[in-house]
Amino acid sequence: MNKLYGTLAGAVLALTFGSVSLAQTASMSIQSLRSVSAGDLEVMLQATTPLPAESVPQGATFWSAQNINFPPLPSNINNLPAWNLGGGNWLLADQDFDYVALEQQNAAMHMLSRANGLEMDSQEVAGSSYMIDTNGLYLEVAGVSNGSAWFNLHNASNQVYAIWSTTDLLADWQVEVELWPTNPAVLPFTVPTLERQNLFVRAEDWTGITENGNTTPDWWFWEYFQTLDLLDTNLDSQDNTLLYDYTNGLDPNVIQFTLSTASQYINTLTVPVQINLLTGVPSYYAVLVNDINQADANWQVYTGTNITVNLGSMDGVYTVSVGLRGLPPNATATWQTVQLTLNTIAPTVVITNPAAGVVSQPMIQVQGYANEALSRLTFDVSNATGIQTNRTGYITSQYYDANLLTFTTNYFQCYDVPLTNGLNTISVHATDLAGNTTTTNVNFTLDYSNATNPPVLTVVWPQDGTAIGGSSFTLQAQVDDNTATVTAQIVDANGDTNTVQGLVERSGLVWIQNLPLAAGTNTLTVTATDAAGNTSVTNLTLVQSTVTVSMNPLSSDQQNQWPVTVTGTVSDPSCAVTVNGVPATVNPDDGTWEADGVLVNPTGVASFDVEVYAGSASSLAASRK
Repeated sequence: MNKLYGTLAGAVLALTFGSVSLAQTASMSIQSLRSVSAGDLEVMLQATTPLPAESVPQGATFWSAQNINFPPLPSNINNLPAWNLGGGNWLLADQDFDYVALEQQNAAMHMLSRANGLEMDSQEVAGSSYMIDTNGLYLEVAGVSNGSAWFNLHNASNQVYAIWSTTDLLADWQVEVELWPTNPAVLPFTVPTLERQNLFVRAEDWTGITENGNTTPDWWFWEYFQTLDLLDTNLDSQDNTLLYDYTNGLDPNVIQFTLSTASQYINTLTVPVQINLLTGVPSYYAVLVNDINQADANWQVYTGTNITVNLGSMDGVYTVSVGLRGLPPNATATWQTVQLTLNTIAPTVVITNPAAGVVSQPMIQVQGYANEALSRLTFDVSNATGIQTNRTGYITSQYYDANLLTFTTNYFQCYDVPLTNGLNTISVHATDLAGNTTTTNVNFTLDYSNATNPPVLTVVWPQDGTAIGGSSFTLQAQVDDNTATVTAQIVDANGDTNTVQGLVERSGLVWIQNLPLAAGTNTLTVTATDAAGNTSVTNLTLVQSTVTVSMNPLSSDQQNQWPVTVTGTVSDPSCAVTVNGVPATVNPDDGTWEADGVLVNPTGVASFDVEVYAGSASSLAASRK
């Protein structure tokens, strides 16, 4: 049963829940007094003098000397003298107080008030009656259930009211809620009991109330910050003073933040979103998905910077908007948006080259494509020698779909995949931007039994019969099998023989560097041998020219340029020099030359063909760099 205690001076309610009363929290002196007989208690009290009523505090715990077993009162409602028992407990000097007469008087006043059209209610407290002026501000307990106390605030005709609460009348009061009356006659509200056995509640008109020398009213501080421990000069989230905000009707707690996610692409229907706070203190947040109408927002209590957003069930692009605001329902809401792409389907992978089956090269280049952009590409090789895992594949090009406004087909290559005799299984693992992974397996059998054709080698430079300036040169060729080995043997006029191993690039481009060149005629034999042992031989006759030509290394600032400027020296300044077909300007005094605007390959290895013409085009000295 809930007991209501009140006074004519203010709207104060005290609730006792269940069987626990304030008497159980009183000092032992109250228990001792209860064990004394009424006669002995009278003798004890006559030996001391109570304090006069004006010296007794307005709020405390008051016990009845007339009947010590009555529940205590939260205030001295009958303005009686009292003894101070300590610990906030007082004993009322009501031995001669006529509660029956007071009750009869209150009943008569009640009848008279009703006859005069006045609404006055009486409540029983400790055997007495007191009157509540129902024309003034007062509180009414409407009920207690499910962890909430229901109240009605009557005659709240001013701007704003604070509802205060405490569990101990001698302790501080705390603001429970701030009320803005919409119906002055009756304003219902609730207060959570929060397992508080004893709860005192009072209402205060907060209109125009200030403290601490502030101009800003208490209700404004509480509305935005739920504290009164603030000053006009405190700064808001925008570095304005709180007084400035109040005077100009500004929200002092405007929140600024950004959003981030682990990836723009996701493969789950829920995604964690990180809120990065910059300024302000949020109290509520809301999330909108593919909805630009902020009025649809469902504001929830803000619990931290990590939130989980639920997307739809269909793959596609989702616009996620997150809003933050402060305490008041009309607080300024700040919104930030992030776009997320939901993709739950793994990529499709197609191997285009070489075709699965029997191959005769011990190293292959596996090429293919995926139907969407990839974040990771790896491959494994399994054969009789063991298993190689997690080797890296590379995207070689992408196709941008102008209709879908995204990259779709992604071409890739797994470079230099080693094979061994027999069955080889290549497993390609492709992971898209959302984290979906596809594994495609392809089998190759390495078998040399049908490999009877030798590799085809074509010499690019020098051609047969070329006169070369200098004592060494570099041969450039092209072979149709990049796994072939290429060697060169050069024999000079004296029969001296030198053998140099060539370098074969992945593209089949062949370089044989630092081949020695002696005076007179030199015979060059170039041999290409594939993995099956098939060979092809190319023979050239080369002559050392009496004219020498050199080319200086490119300067560092030209390493990424196209075209370039090439310089060098020719031993005979009367000769004409060209570089990749571009004529050079030759200094007739010292033989230095310069060729401007020389075109080279924009990527990869830059090749320079420096040719020297002496007298006529038939007299040629050349150098390959």
